[in-house]
Amino acid sequence: KKKFGESGLIYLGKGYVKMGQYTSLSNKIFMDVARSHVVLVAGKRGSGKSYTLGVIAEELSNLEKEASQNIASLIFDTMGIFWTMKFQNQKDRILLGEWQLKSKNLPVKVFVPFGHYNTYLENNIPIDEKFALEVNEMNPEDWILTFGLDIINPVSVLIERIITGLREENNFDINDIISNLKKDTQTSQEIKNATIGLFEAAKTWGVFSSKYEKGTQIKDLVSAGAT
Repeated sequence: KKKFGESGLIYLGKGYVKMGQYTSLSNKIFMDVARSHVVLVAGKRGSGKSYTLGVIAEELSNLEKEASQNIASLIFDTMGIFWTMKFQNQKDRILLGEWQLKSKNLPVKVFVPFGHYNTYLENNIPIDEKFALEVNEMNPEDWILTFGLDIINPVSVLIERIITGLREENNFDINDIISNLKKDTQTSQEIKNATIGLFEAAKTWGVFSSKYEKGTQIKDLVSAGAT
């Protein structure tokens, strides 16, 4: 506090006190973002977890340039709700006024899976760029975790062997994985079919690039903030 003062603080809201039947707001609550933290936001459905994350993201974007240029906000938005920060919150402008806050557009950059990019455009969702993961950057353990498998599962053993062999070639994609699975002679057809099915499903996710396309780099995601 002596070193930074109020620099690098974001405003989360206010605490509240309860006295008998009355509840009232009390002191403002700030979060220090001048250094790193590990934070867990927990609660039951509808209790405000996503809202809290939205407040944190908004406040990070409101920091003075000296502080904001050292912080990159990256949200993996699996529910598709944070892109609305691109627009002013006119619905709650009266409530915002009571908190001495103003409705504003935030500098959100929205990335979507390249395989679903056109669908978002057709539905008039404001998006900025596509993203794609490079398959050859994923090791066998990544795939095993992605598919929710146990490490000793026969399918996991097959994935480990096939991916390890392909990684020697440096450049490959899901089609190459499936092709090598089909040619494998050391595993039963039942296990091979189950494994091929998983990778066929992964193709439909629209997040993995082919070996002829360049995947998205981390620096591209965090350079200007992204959702």
